[in-house]
Amino acid sequence: MTVASQKTAKPIFIVSSGRSGSTILTWCLGQHPNIIPQEESNWLGPFAIDAAVDYKRGTLRGERSQLSANFIQREELLASFGGAINQLLLSHRQQFETPLARGEAGWQPPPFPVSRSQNEPKTRWVDGTPEYSLHICGLRKLFPDAVFIHLVREVTDVVRSLLNFFPQEGKRLVDTEQAAYEYWLRRANACYEAEKAYGRQTIYRLRYSDLIGDQEAAMRSLLEFLGEPYAAECLEPFAQRINSSNVPADFDEHEPTTDPAIVERARRLSEELLDSPQPLQPSSQAASQLEADFDRHVEYHAALEANLKEARLLVDRLQHDRALPSTTPAV
Repeated sequence: MTVASQKTAKPIFIVSSGRSGSTILTWCLGQHPNIIPQEESNWLGPFAIDAAVDYKRGTLRGERSQLSANFIQREELLASFGGAINQLLLSHRQQFETPLARGEAGWQPPPFPVSRSQNEPKTRWVDGTPEYSLHICGLRKLFPDAVFIHLVREVTDVVRSLLNFFPQEGKRLVDTEQAAYEYWLRRANACYEAEKAYGRQTIYRLRYSDLIGDQEAAMRSLLEFLGEPYAAECLEPFAQRINSSNVPADFDEHEPTTDPAIVERARRLSEELLDSPQPLQPSSQAASQLEADFDRHVEYHAALEANLKEARLLVDRLQHDRALPSTTPAV
């Protein structure tokens, strides 16, 4: 049996609004002897919803599903999927960290080492995908023992970075100042609600200014939260600048069409996240709200799938009817 299969899945997810330092923090943690850095993935959150939809599929038709007939609960199914994903990622460590294998698969070599030695245990992995801010509840269903780092950067700095970030062939991630504030608000609110729901033992708020201002102190505190010993190697990526928006010093993000109410909402939340202590204890009310939101997403996608199937059947019938020879007698 491999090391991966013997270990409980305890992945680390860095959640943020994006443009908040998640890339560099992923590679910092990935220098730890027990943590593998992962490429941004985007698929795990939607996968949790799809798996829950599949579980529910029989119910929509008024039938008993095979899983429920075998007394397999939805949470058990999702956690089993998560355990399998965790084992696969850890068991493919060698291919992931080999430059030749990555090159043959079309991946660029990583900007920092993945492992310094095969003797490093690397029993956990870290994923810094910003969009997972919107999928924290689903990720917890796949990985019940996962932990989250809520990386908070001052909203104006994020907006300026967003407006100068061109991830695809010269196309900006957001088009306007207001869209940038709305982008930040949605993700920051989602992370804040997760803080309330799951408490300090599951989600750790880390201020970008603390991470940059006193790197060693911030990393020591973060690794203590993760239950990992301090490793000085985790500071090495700070010596390089990666995935930067390179905002010009004279860049003016202000646009006259921006709704000032949106800006004020974002700035108030930014101040609260930066200046107020995070909730220590989980809130059952907040957790129930996130569960209800997850279930609504599942219901929506399940109904969408069922409606699509009905529409396809209707189209097939119409096409079949049109193909039948006419029975009207010729005049």
